Amino acid sequence: MTEPAQTSHGWRDTVLAFLTGLWLALLQFAYFFLLEVRLTSRAEAFFAVLFCWLVGFLAGLNAASPRTFPRLVALAPLGYYLAYWVLAARPYDWSVLPVVAGGVAVGGALAGAFFPYMAARFAQTKLLLLHENNGYVVGLVLALLGSVFAGRALLALAPVAGALVIGGLLLGGRGLKLR
Repeated sequence: MTEPAQTSHGWRDTVLAFLTGLWLALLQFAYFFLLEVRLTSRAEAFFAVLFCWLVGFLAGLNAASPRTFPRLVALAPLGYYLAYWVLAARPYDWSVLPVVAGGVAVGGALAGAFFPYMAARFAQTKLLLLHENNGYVVGLVLALLGSVFAGRALLALAPVAGALVIGGLLLGGRGLKLR
């Protein structure tokens, strides 16, 4: 009989993976809802967001520095709020889509940089994916409920709230080096 495999991650890493997945779902759907409210509900906007998220994801996934993820935790909400402000100032104006696309790509880069950053903390990648995916599913449910019951609050607060929580976990965790 063999012993169960030991994992090297602790509770903080598990919580960080889960809450990052939750935040990524909220951030991604905040972009979708923002575009639907302030630009268009056409499929082109959805696919533009999805494309830019995936391009950013690939860039973040290939980031060599472990400092990329903590930095993107701060930059992703800034990109979102720039898009939020531009869309508020110029609603239904397709010329602002490149600004929004840049913010979405930064959010996607955050998602991509998360996995290399956390991979060293988990003995098995499937456990990292399990916790992140579970958080993402919970985030999807919260995004849908939030859009129905607290639409403006979701759009205004979810990106910064997630950054504060994830940033707090990173700063309180072991091994965070920003230099």
